[in-house]
Amino acid sequence: MTRVVVCWNGPVFGRREGGGSSLFVLLASMVVPVVGLVPSVPAAPPRPPRADSPLMRGVGFRRALSQRVSVAWVNNSTDRLNQHTIRQLAVRSQELWRVSVVLDRRIDPSSELKVEVTNRPVREVLDSLSRPVGGGISEVGNAVYIGPAGDARVLRTLVQLREMELDREIRGAGRDARVARLRKELTIRFEDLVEPREVLAQISRKWKVEIDSLDAIPHDLWAGAEFPGVSATEALSLVLIQYGMTFRWTGAGTGIRIVAPRRPVSLSARYRAKGGRVQAARALVRKELAGVAMEPAGPGEVGVRGIWEDLQVAKSLIERGRRPAGSSSPQRFPPLARRRFTLKVARGRVSDIMKQLEQTGVRFVYDAKAVKAAGVRFDRTVALDVQKVTAEKFFDRLFTPLGLKFSVDGVTVRLSVKR
Repeated sequence: MTRVVVCWNGPVFGRREGGGSSLFVLLASMVVPVVGLVPSVPAAPPRPPRADSPLMRGVGFRRALSQRVSVAWVNNSTDRLNQHTIRQLAVRSQELWRVSVVLDRRIDPSSELKVEVTNRPVREVLDSLSRPVGGGISEVGNAVYIGPAGDARVLRTLVQLREMELDREIRGAGRDARVARLRKELTIRFEDLVEPREVLAQISRKWKVEIDSLDAIPHDLWAGAEFPGVSATEALSLVLIQYGMTFRWTGAGTGIRIVAPRRPVSLSARYRAKGGRVQAARALVRKELAGVAMEPAGPGEVGVRGIWEDLQVAKSLIERGRRPAGSSSPQRFPPLARRRFTLKVARGRVSDIMKQLEQTGVRFVYDAKAVKAAGVRFDRTVALDVQKVTAEKFFDRLFTPLGLKFSVDGVTVRLSVKR
């Protein structure tokens, strides 16, 4: 069994060794050769939904994402046809939990993954599918989008910006009926090998929206998917984000023009501070939400700018002095530049060491297909004997023998094949 000790000056997370206050002890576990779903609660787990039952919506959708499960999807076979790819696991997740999973066209569907999660919400399981390919997730309507991290981060914000424009720009007779029509929840469904322009045409027909600038969408063939119970804004955004695009309303909400989003993508809001304690509210937001910027506001108010998800948390922090229910403060891990690493092992698998480091907040990003094509195997064993070395020295000793280059940014380690 491999033991890695990671040290830093700061809060300690995990198990302490020998009464010390700054040692994080990692115990590398053996890979469990199990494939499938293991209920996290042993007593009478609920019967899984039928594979042909409707996908979840509304409260059912949110409950499905919050349920705790344990999964172990491990590639044990050398047969490529039996490997777990992100496309296969996305489909499997949709079948197991009946939540729509939309895989962005830019994510290589053949990327092979190993996913082992114990007693975590389904939402986190889906996020664990995205991270190895440099992606992220976003909940839009009743669908979970998996795509490039940058676009996944701002997708919900783009949806909200388009909804705000809808309220602001549609005027005149019949306004209320038109807005209600565009916000009516309908389902978009398409089969494999469909062209994205056909998906947009389906959206156009359902919400009676004329789509301009279709030439911005190149010819392509998509895998089948379903967007259950989405508004016009959500359906359009789920398609256009896959080209890094958004849209603008035209003709009083009767049409759209496809455009590139203005970056950085963000929203601005003002909230009244609890008890008028503006400075205390601003300090709390700064402490909890590093990605939110402060803006000028009126007396007793706090002005903030950031992505939609962060502003929902900021609103509760400012108005109530605490995070919203179900939103836990993220565990803060220090950047790798502040850590020191100690490891003595005669035969330790690189994959086991990486897995345990991930439990301390380390994120490994690499092109799985390119790494495999270069013959790099993370199940290779290494011999290491280092004491209190920097991240640069530790990862050099760990990855150089595999023929990999690395770069460190915060808690992210980006790996690439040496040329």
